[in-house]
Amino acid sequence: MTDSTRSVSDSLQGLAAPAEIRDAVSRLADDLAGASGPNLTGLILYGGLARGRYRPGKSDINLVVVLRDASTDSLAAIAPILRAAWRAYRAEPFILKASEVPRLAEVFPTKLLDIQTHRIVLIGEDPFAGIEVSREQLRLRVEQGLSNLALRLRRRYISIFDDPRSLAATLAEAAVPLKIELGALLRLSGKDEPSESTSAAVLEAAASAFDLDREALLQMAGLRRDAEAPEDLAGLYSRVTSAISRALEIVSRME
Repeated sequence: MTDSTRSVSDSLQGLAAPAEIRDAVSRLADDLAGASGPNLTGLILYGGLARGRYRPGKSDINLVVVLRDASTDSLAAIAPILRAAWRAYRAEPFILKASEVPRLAEVFPTKLLDIQTHRIVLIGEDPFAGIEVSREQLRLRVEQGLSNLALRLRRRYISIFDDPRSLAATLAEAAVPLKIELGALLRLSGKDEPSESTSAAVLEAAASAFDLDREALLQMAGLRRDAEAPEDLAGLYSRVTSAISRALEIVSRME
């Protein structure tokens, strides 16, 4: 075992995850460091595994990969490693240039806050320490995200209004981005966020906090792309889009 692998293993001790997953992340860190050399300036674990909510076979392993240079030549050095890790245990990389990190508060404030809330630095220094997201940066990003989601759902409905399975699949795909925006809206409003980060938990908390359609949002969270479509998908689609519109009105009135 190398010193870098031993350090990563120490960082992962105590995580509520199977030993084979902790070992796999340690090996991945060692492989990336070996393939990238000094180009790899940071490797940070975040998301469900960092929060202690890893579900085997369902959860992604979210990793920020920070590189000095992110040209295709540099990416080619780590692409086989990351592709194999995705196929083996759903390692999902968020690849950043080191020079891009300070701008995240402006371009991806919700993503930055998600990473900052629960993260484990595996390699390098912590690039996210000290970066602050202003209230207005977050408010604008939530408004933009909800607006984009509403517009996409309206446009998609034109193509699939008479296809229940496609309606169900579209709502299922929209549950995670809606969870992210409504979770940020809870934070923006000073409301309590749920202890669990599942779509159902966040959507239910937002429904309670902002008087949204709880039943529709929970039904949306329970949909699966390949599952049998429940009855009245057009009605559910309408209720979900109405809930998004209401959330959009709330955030647009905030100062």
